[in-house]
Amino acid sequence: MFSRAALLAVLAAVILLQPSQAPAQSGDDCQPFGRMPNYVPMHKGALPRNYDGIEVRIKKGGDYEVQFVAGRACRQVYTIRDGAREASDLEIQKNYLSQAAKIGGRQVYADDRHLFVRGGAPGKETWLYLYSQENEIQVTVIEVQPFKPTLTAPSGADHRLFGHMPNYSGKGEKRSFDKFTFNFKDGDDTKDIEVQGGRHAVVYLPRDNATHSSDLDVRENYRSAIEALGGQVLFSEDRTLSARADVRGQTIWLHIYTQENEIQLNVIEEKAFEASIKTPAASVLKAALDKDGRVALYVNFDSAKAALLPDAQPVIAQVVKLLQDNPALKLSIEGHTDNIGGDDYNKKLSAARAAAVVAAVSGQGIGKDRLASSGYGAEKPIADNGSGEGRAKNRRVELVKR
Repeated sequence: MFSRAALLAVLAAVILLQPSQAPAQSGDDCQPFGRMPNYVPMHKGALPRNYDGIEVRIKKGGDYEVQFVAGRACRQVYTIRDGAREASDLEIQKNYLSQAAKIGGRQVYADDRHLFVRGGAPGKETWLYLYSQENEIQVTVIEVQPFKPTLTAPSGADHRLFGHMPNYSGKGEKRSFDKFTFNFKDGDDTKDIEVQGGRHAVVYLPRDNATHSSDLDVRENYRSAIEALGGQVLFSEDRTLSARADVRGQTIWLHIYTQENEIQLNVIEEKAFEASIKTPAASVLKAALDKDGRVALYVNFDSAKAALLPDAQPVIAQVVKLLQDNPALKLSIEGHTDNIGGDDYNKKLSAARAAAVVAAVSGQGIGKDRLASSGYGAEKPIADNGSGEGRAKNRRVELVKR
């Protein structure tokens, strides 16, 4: 027989796990979930984010698979009130599961301290991630939504090409010549590269009482901005993003470091190497082809694309003259890049640019049967990719005698 005290203790535990005892809600909680009795929020007001993401676990057989979900997010941390009784991890999980059931939530994975629940109305997927260690409870709620850029138009302290996150303001400085180290992926390795040129640096801080942007939201906004310029993200991880774009013959490097309450932006405008090279005359091109069988040209393209800029026309004119003066000459146009960025990206870009040169030359009356094109990416450097000058030399188009 149980004693009266023992029966009352068991009854209390059973009642606590019923849906009627699910966490109470307030403005400090992540809706539609509340908090356990005797636990107090660490942050005054829940921490909303317009866009954030987490890795969730989904049970699969005797193990689990990991999936990344992102959208409108909310986070809160609760600690036990001084002198109050701590709830067990199981008790905490059961209470939150009972409340999740009200929005169609279903447990997809749980262990001693982690709980992942998926639910929500049709077309409005919602995730709950719960981590508990009895005296502390961490709650994350994600309403799955697609990413939408929110970066402002450039103004004030911003760089001329990049705005800033809403609710942030910044102080910047410009230097006519400086250096900065950028990260980039080289296969499975991450490497550093020092770039020199004009530098624009800005530190952004959130305005008073403003909602902070998540690290993911910041990175994705600047990723969107650099890709809109035709550029390429070279490295993106946790709080760091490095990227590069060619904007009207100018190589622009972007680096972002973020920790939610501070965003650091650094931009280097690398001096365009080809700007200092004079257009070679057709006779010079012919002499180089007779001697070496190939000659390098430095042609300006638009923003990591295959569109020739107007200042490339004098170079194209000399190639046309070369072929007109030598009717038996046939050429292969080969595109080349430096070694920054992915191999596939560089090969596709170099091939597209070589094809653009062929199109420009044949468009001025040269037979297409006298021209061919190919792209080699970074496979055939002619200078050291460790310096800006070397990388600029490697970004070239070559005429090769067939």
